[in-house]
Amino acid sequence: MNTKDNLELIEDDNFDQNSIHIRDIIDKYLRYWKWFIFSLIISISLVFLKLNFSRLEYEATSTIKIKDENGGDNSTLSVFQDLNIMGGSKENVEDEIEILKSKSLISEVVKALNLNIVYFTEKNKLSDFLDSDLGMSTEFFKTENYIKPPIKINFFISDSLLHTTKSKFIISIKSSTNYTFFDIEGDKISKHSFGEKISTNFGDIVITPNEDLKGKDLVNQDILVNISSIKSLVTRYSKKLIIEPKSEFSNVLNLTLTDGVKRKAEDFLNTLVEKYNDRAIAIKENLSKSTSDFVDKRLLIISEDLSNVDLSAESIKTRYRITDAASEAGLNMESGRIIENQIVQANTELEKINFIKDFVATKDQNEVIPFDLGTQDDGLSSSVQQYNTLMREKKRFLKTSTEKNPIVVNINEQLQALDNTIKQGLDNMESTQRISLDALTTQGNRINSKLYAAPKQERQVRDIQRQQQIKEALYLYLLQKREETAITLGVSDPNAEIIDYAESKANPIAPNKKVLLFIGAILGLIVPFVSIYAADLLDSKVHTKEDVEKVLNIPIIGDIPKFKSKTKYLIKKDDYSSVAEAFRILRTNLSFVTTNSDDTNGKTIFVTSTIAHEGKSFITSNLASALAHAGKKTLILGMDIRAPRIKHYLGVRGKKGITNYIIDQEITPEQITTEVPSVENLYIMSSGDIAPNPAELLMNVRVKELFEYAKKNYDYVIVDTAAYSMVTDTLILSKYADVVIYTIRANFLDKRALRYIKSLYHEKRLPNLALLVNDIDHKKSNRYGYGYGYGYGSKFDNSKDKPWWKFKS
Repeated sequence: MNTKDNLELIEDDNFDQNSIHIRDIIDKYLRYWKWFIFSLIISISLVFLKLNFSRLEYEATSTIKIKDENGGDNSTLSVFQDLNIMGGSKENVEDEIEILKSKSLISEVVKALNLNIVYFTEKNKLSDFLDSDLGMSTEFFKTENYIKPPIKINFFISDSLLHTTKSKFIISIKSSTNYTFFDIEGDKISKHSFGEKISTNFGDIVITPNEDLKGKDLVNQDILVNISSIKSLVTRYSKKLIIEPKSEFSNVLNLTLTDGVKRKAEDFLNTLVEKYNDRAIAIKENLSKSTSDFVDKRLLIISEDLSNVDLSAESIKTRYRITDAASEAGLNMESGRIIENQIVQANTELEKINFIKDFVATKDQNEVIPFDLGTQDDGLSSSVQQYNTLMREKKRFLKTSTEKNPIVVNINEQLQALDNTIKQGLDNMESTQRISLDALTTQGNRINSKLYAAPKQERQVRDIQRQQQIKEALYLYLLQKREETAITLGVSDPNAEIIDYAESKANPIAPNKKVLLFIGAILGLIVPFVSIYAADLLDSKVHTKEDVEKVLNIPIIGDIPKFKSKTKYLIKKDDYSSVAEAFRILRTNLSFVTTNSDDTNGKTIFVTSTIAHEGKSFITSNLASALAHAGKKTLILGMDIRAPRIKHYLGVRGKKGITNYIIDQEITPEQITTEVPSVENLYIMSSGDIAPNPAELLMNVRVKELFEYAKKNYDYVIVDTAAYSMVTDTLILSKYADVVIYTIRANFLDKRALRYIKSLYHEKRLPNLALLVNDIDHKKSNRYGYGYGYGYGSKFDNSKDKPWWKFKS
């Protein structure tokens, strides 16, 4: 065979191993197929219960646009926008979303729609069956009567107390005039007439019909009334309400809400927008009124100043009898007038700066800054605009929080910084204006020096006229702004424009039966799968022959299937059970490992194990019986002189045994040999009396003589020894063994003990070591075939003795 053929064989072998490995994994889970079906039935049943106890949920959506105000309600004095201090800014959409989702706004909606009181009718059939026939108290009603409840409840408690009440009761209508009141929580039943005042745990109420009960077929029907606290409803609706921008930089918002009643979801969204707009309009009106009050105060001051100046002018003209000062100035005053006009304008601007500085210095901490001076100072205008915008945001947050709110504290810090910047800017503007005024005054003085010849009274008249012009300009300006403020008060518009009113989808979005059934089916498969995987992961026991082969590269001479009979089993000649066939196979395999050149002596077979209770005595008794049935003269040596158990299987024990033979030189091997009556050709030397020093006894020379006698007189000598890892007895005797059968009990021995067996094999402490796996459940094994012989129908097969939880089949 060439190299290519070898490679192909290796690849084919790897493929077969991979296929077997995958099949082993599949088979490991398929063995528990009944548990998978049971889990599926349970999970699908739970889904069925959930579907029967879940109300339909409908989704309503609405679309609004948050207006981009350039002024409007940006500050209390937005009417002074012509002074360039009130530049518009884009509304913070995220802030508006938080306001729309605020608990205070949702609370207003819940109260306005009376959502804290809910009426249900039409009891669920499954709930009715569980409550009526099984005595449970599910009390599940499927229909919510939102638009027109069948009854009306009048409360004799305050709204504030009602809004904190939580109760649930059933009104069972007996006739058009009578009903039964059942308090679910208090388990109290009482009979009443409609219109009668009754007492409850939350106060007195009067129940009246809201429609024709008999005509609506509500007689002998139950109505569930559920009263919830406003706080709990606000929390519930705030979680269900979803508000998102249409796109990343859009002012258009999508509002979504799910509820069991289409109309209620729609009303909630529409009322939410309505309350939001009402609140925005109220804020705007309040701010506009503040502006109007400020303008009125300034008008009173300017009016008084103007009256005083007019009286002064009248007094001077009367005293000097001057009628027209301008006509008397002549052409030499023309240039002076130009300078005077400039001085008037400069003084006017300076006066504006002064009363704004006065306002800034004396304003309340929650007031805005009203004026700019029409200058080209963009930095100051920007600072004032930021200040007014922050002040507006602060007032909005104060509607739903306090000064201690971290956001309000942060805004106050920014306002203080901007206030200092604005004051410094105003000081700079005043200084600049005074420098300009001084320059104009100096220039006017030069011109006035040419008029020294003019009468003294002319100069006084000019001064008075100059003051009149300044005051008149300010007075007319404030009158104009007062009218604009009045107009603003009359045309306050909402903050949100409704694009699409709330509308519900035709089909419910929950519960989704297909999705729930799919999830239930997945969980029904995952739960047993994870359980089996976890159990397998945490399991440290040896279960199958394959578990041993994965760790140990030691010949396995056979495996004994699980034996479930409560009686002690001993193979018989006409026994064809799976256990009997396994021992016959063991007998056959044993002939291969015991072949040697010396055929004159019998073969000595040691049976040992790692720990006790792995079935050494069971293997010893039945292997010896199998050899005896084959016509081989067989002797069992009970060398486990610490805890002998051979008698439990053979039912025979000599009066004296091996320990007696070792101690007493007068006793011969024949005297301690006993024939097993139930099995021809089978003999036993019992262990004898239990000695206090078994290890020392087994080192006696008499032990060697006993083995020599046994090998000369018997074809097979089967030695039942002690557990190897617990005592040294087996190691002391191992030099007399031709073969050591090391028993590993499935579902009992820890896999970590296999490493101990591996070290024994490699260190060659036991001669001709071979493994035997005992108590294997072949139905759980990954072996091929159906076990040994015809055994599952024999009298020794106990598969019918399965407990109920293992699904009898």
